[in-house]
Amino acid sequence: MSKAAARTHFRSLRRELDPERRRLEAEGILRNLLDWLGHDGGARTLTSVLSYGAEPPTGELLADLHRRGHRILVPICEPERRLSWADWYPGVPKARATVAPIDEPVGERHPLAVMEGVDVVLVPAQAVDPDGGRLGQGGGYYDRFIASLRTLARPPVLLAMVYEHELVPSGTFEVGPHDQPVDGVLTAAGITWIGDERAP
Repeated sequence: MSKAAARTHFRSLRRELDPERRRLEAEGILRNLLDWLGHDGGARTLTSVLSYGAEPPTGELLADLHRRGHRILVPICEPERRLSWADWYPGVPKARATVAPIDEPVGERHPLAVMEGVDVVLVPAQAVDPDGGRLGQGGGYYDRFIASLRTLARPPVLLAMVYEHELVPSGTFEVGPHDQPVDGVLTAAGITWIGDERAP
């Protein structure tokens, strides 16, 4: 499928997903992420979007990670389709974003340099293939961001977070030369790694 056709297709499937299945898959995603991070008490730094609409819900995931002592950063959409980052915690003051119908944390914006201390980036996607190809929303924010991470000495692990049916066979959707791959795919069924397994 072309990217446009694939986005229409997978958005439709998300909207039609049964609410109970959505809840169960969100619980499975959280469980698998926590299992992978380990129970050694070590604090990690992770990034995640604040979910919107039919995306895999992140509210309980972020709250649980915070309770366990992990630092959470969320993306802020900046001009020229760039991202900065803000700290998230329960009750963080927020204001309506300028480019999307979501509320973003207010306060300090961290530049790319903050990624030097990030262990895991939970990457939004509508579908992912076994080669790490990712179908995004079409804005290019994350492709630009992921490309910039290649300059870091220790880039974070990139985990696309999707529903189980959104891990699809190679060739399901178009992947272009500027599309940036991820390291793994996090679903309620587990983590599917692209190449060698990585740990934070």
